[in-house]
Amino acid sequence: MTLRLNLGKYLQRHQITAYRLVGEVQGKVAPNTIYSLARKPAQRIDLKTVGEVIQALERLTGDRVVITDMLEEVQDSATPPIPQTLENLLAQMPQDVPTTVKKFSYSGRGRRADVSGGPSVVDIVAEGRER
Repeated sequence: MTLRLNLGKYLQRHQITAYRLVGEVQGKVAPNTIYSLARKPAQRIDLKTVGEVIQALERLTGDRVVITDMLEEVQDSATPPIPQTLENLLAQMPQDVPTTVKKFSYSGRGRRADVSGGPSVVDIVAEGRER
C-alpha cells in the first residue's frame, strides 16, 4: 500500500482554486509548490509545508482540516510487469509484416540509389543487432 497527498482532489471537492490557495499562503509557501501539489499527487512532502496548507485550507473552508482529508491510498500491483523478451515482442508482431526487403530505387539530385536484398528488420532484431 502506498499513500499519496492529493491536494488537487481536495481542492476540487471544496471548489477552491489553486490560485486562491496561493493567495492564502502567500509568503509562507512558494506558489510553484502549491500549483505542483494541486496538479499531481505528491509522493514526498515537507511537513511544514503541509501544516501551512492545512491552516490555509481551514481559513478558506471554515472547517477543521486534517491531513487524512487529502491522503489517498494507492494499491501496489501484486504482480510485477512481465519483462518483454524478444520472443514476446516477435509474437506480438502482426503476421502480415514482410520479412524480406523489396527492391527499391530512388532517384534524387541526379544520383540513383538501389537498395535490395538486405536483411529484414525482423532478421536484425532476431540476431540482436541494434544497427
